[in-house]
Amino acid sequence: MGQFGDQLPCPAVNIMLLHYTPHPLHSFSSVSGLKGEYLRNAEPVDKVLFDSKIHAVKHALGLHTAHSRVQGSRLKASHEIRIASVFKDSPPEFLRMIAVHELAHLKERQHDKAFYKLCSHMDPEYHQLEFDVRLYLTHLDLSGERLWAGDGSRNTTE
Repeated sequence: MGQFGDQLPCPAVNIMLLHYTPHPLHSFSSVSGLKGEYLRNAEPVDKVLFDSKIHAVKHALGLHTAHSRVQGSRLKASHEIRIASVFKDSPPEFLRMIAVHELAHLKERQHDKAFYKLCSHMDPEYHQLEFDVRLYLTHLDLSGERLWAGDGSRNTTE
């Protein structure tokens, strides 16, 4: 007893359950809206999708990828944002934070001061949301219990 894993759910997780409500997101028009509002001159994003190959607890929450291909005499670039599928039924605030993070990579490649300033400009709650997402991932790693499931109930990951 006395360890975090023995006391789940912890008070912070209970607060998170009260503060955030699940919202399955199937349309990513909000991503293009964010891009249009804050990054008008950046390259367009062609695709936003959930990717089950991204393991959010150990690696990234999402990925921004750019593909280049030759089309006639021109070089065509396409940009994709992939979000870890563990966030499929998460609150929209979490998805917005991940989208803001990946969109910021269109302008700023490195995680430096300018990058986080842009993230905070796009979403003033960015740092708190990032903390809450990391807290949720820690809970998920320790207990395996998803707080938001597709049917509105809690479930356990494999």
